[in-house]
Amino acid sequence: MQHLFTKQELINYWLPALAAIACFVLGVVLDEKILLILPFAVLAILLFTINVRYLFFALLVAVPLSTEFAVTDTLSTDLPDEPMMLLLSGSLVCILLIKPSLFPVELKKSSLFFLLLLQLSWTLVTVFFSHEVWLSVKYSLAKTWFILAFVVGSLLFLRTKKDLVLASKCLIFSMLLPVCVSLIRHAEKGFTFESINSTLDPFFRNHVNYSALLVCLFPILFVWHHFAVGRLRTWILVCMGLFLAALFFAYSRGAWLCLLSGVIAWVAVKRKFLLSLIMAVIILAALSLFWLVQEDNYLKFAPDFNTTTQHTNFNEHLEATYTLKDMSTMERFYRWIAGIKMVNKEKLKGYGPNTFTIYYKEYTVAAFKTWVSKNEEKSSVHNYFLLIAIEQGIPGLLLLIILLFGMFAIAVKGYHVLNDQFERSLSMLCAVVLSMVVTLNLLSDLIETDKIGSIYFLLLGLLIRVQVKINQQQTNNAAL
Repeated sequence: MQHLFTKQELINYWLPALAAIACFVLGVVLDEKILLILPFAVLAILLFTINVRYLFFALLVAVPLSTEFAVTDTLSTDLPDEPMMLLLSGSLVCILLIKPSLFPVELKKSSLFFLLLLQLSWTLVTVFFSHEVWLSVKYSLAKTWFILAFVVGSLLFLRTKKDLVLASKCLIFSMLLPVCVSLIRHAEKGFTFESINSTLDPFFRNHVNYSALLVCLFPILFVWHHFAVGRLRTWILVCMGLFLAALFFAYSRGAWLCLLSGVIAWVAVKRKFLLSLIMAVIILAALSLFWLVQEDNYLKFAPDFNTTTQHTNFNEHLEATYTLKDMSTMERFYRWIAGIKMVNKEKLKGYGPNTFTIYYKEYTVAAFKTWVSKNEEKSSVHNYFLLIAIEQGIPGLLLLIILLFGMFAIAVKGYHVLNDQFERSLSMLCAVVLSMVVTLNLLSDLIETDKIGSIYFLLLGLLIRVQVKINQQQTNNAAL
């Protein structure tokens, strides 16, 4: 019979993690944030002193459970995962400086790794020319420890099938806690649309972030179910049921759209037309944008300020979406128009990372103004691709698109070329989840958050690993 955990996993990982989670739950019940942070801080330090590898898996457990914490009125962080990223990143830098041989030499032949370095280099150039250098420097530092923790960390610590299975357990079983808490709280309030956000504290800011992580983790359960036997399959089906229920009651249009994009990606990978589909979407988006800016055609979609509101009934919310009377949709148009004008002003180097909210107001069009256009929470443009173009110029956008296209290309190639069934399934999983991440970020900029940003950089690390596997297999075949 296949068990959920081995005895060694239970002692090394799950007992300390469960003790930390018990303290965390107590913090939720008592509404004491110090109890939310303390167990993971202690756990991180203990694991760091024992083995940095354990710290990496503890970080995966922390991602779904982390909470936003305001340090000052202008500075906030995510606890405990962001300090854990910083601790892990510093540790990895020290380790690789002391023992550079630990870094896989095969990476020299990885085009994805080269593209990542090229993208980072351009980001540093835009920081140098930024309109707000200090804000851009802070952004770059945060991005660096994301990349070190999840890209480099995955390359060092996710080398075997056992490592990958353990990583998936960390993410899935950790996510089950906020799922169960939210479903119980939501049931008490009758599963109403207007009450969903109040059930997510302290794990998620809103139902958008919650449903985004839910939908991105859901395909992992399918891969588990495919390889599982015995009672484990029953447990996985229960988890799938909980995730689907949580996704339905999250009432997120974007997450439901992601499920559709994931299915399309799965079919497209199998039938080898994913890359053609991506190119067609890029061309269609470019033509649509060209038409909208010609003779100010976008003004045809301007809303009525008095009828564009935030709805508390989900059916009205959906109806407002397709009739262009939904406040969140129109607010996106309001910011996108300003963003396109900003790109036109700074095509090459952009305004600099982390500067959009400071400069966009002067480029907005009053016809698209909504009730929330004051933007008191200082949220961004709600389209990651446009955000990169605004803050890092057209070259930054092109580098992002090329990197994403390369990631999809490696996933498709891995699925059709690799001999190992597990590695092929991993390639498919990466393609499906990446398609979901891209879909989410067409309507948001969630790669800038700790939850989806972590998933994105994990995918990048895994696809670099897939590329290395492809190169190794081709070398071995050539030698025969």
